[in-house]
Amino acid sequence: MKRPDFAIFVDKDGTMNLQDNRLDNIFKLIHSMNGIIIPTTGRTVGDIREDLSGNKLMSPPLLIGDNGGSIYSTKDKEFISKKTLDVEKVKDTISRFVELGGNPEMIRLTDGEFIYAIKHPDVQSYYTRKNTVKYGEDIDHLLEIMPEITKITLSGTKQQMQDMSEYVKSLNFWSDMGKTKFPTANYQHYRLDVAHKNINKGNAVHAVVSTLKPPFGYMCIGNGENDISMFKQAIDDNMMIGIMADSPQAVIDEMQDYKRLKKKR
Repeated sequence: MKRPDFAIFVDKDGTMNLQDNRLDNIFKLIHSMNGIIIPTTGRTVGDIREDLSGNKLMSPPLLIGDNGGSIYSTKDKEFISKKTLDVEKVKDTISRFVELGGNPEMIRLTDGEFIYAIKHPDVQSYYTRKNTVKYGEDIDHLLEIMPEITKITLSGTKQQMQDMSEYVKSLNFWSDMGKTKFPTANYQHYRLDVAHKNINKGNAVHAVVSTLKPPFGYMCIGNGENDISMFKQAIDDNMMIGIMADSPQAVIDEMQDYKRLKKKR
């Protein structure tokens, strides 16, 4: 692809409103300035691509999904990079979750393109408008039909997610925990995303800018804990970050502290 003059990495949920009819004009304006907007999300590449198409938005040339685990070229229609998980360690993670009282129906797996879930009325209702979800009768069935695994998402009680966060560290996995409305808000669930240890948005940003080398640099915009790594990468590179005003105070405080420490170095 043509080298852009600058790049803007933007989180989706809580940051980029794809229903805003002004967004397509922004995409086109950035493109006319030889810039590039790169959606950088914890969602799958297939999910963000479907949302962009459904809202009749210009498709960016690159998409970063699975919190940096997948980088996809929309022009070439192929993954530039994809970090997958060891299947046996995935099975260990699932077994431990069930031992802690976790419901297997609250497990989702991704392959970078599709989400795989067990058939359950609430889960199917949650994804009712999505074409990027495949269902199985149980976990064994999902593992049989999946070509590879890029991310595990577990949903359950706060204690279960905290316990699982500690467990997946022992497997050398990365994890990110937060509240979720999956499959409905009535469950009052927390969720845990689990991926390859070296996966985060910051590493994905670094990989992209190292390749593209935009002469006017880049900016990272986001709102959550899984955006911290790309914020730090931007600060390390003396680039700009944009934190949404309604971001958790802990995220804002951490970035302010990180920036102050960098100035003292």
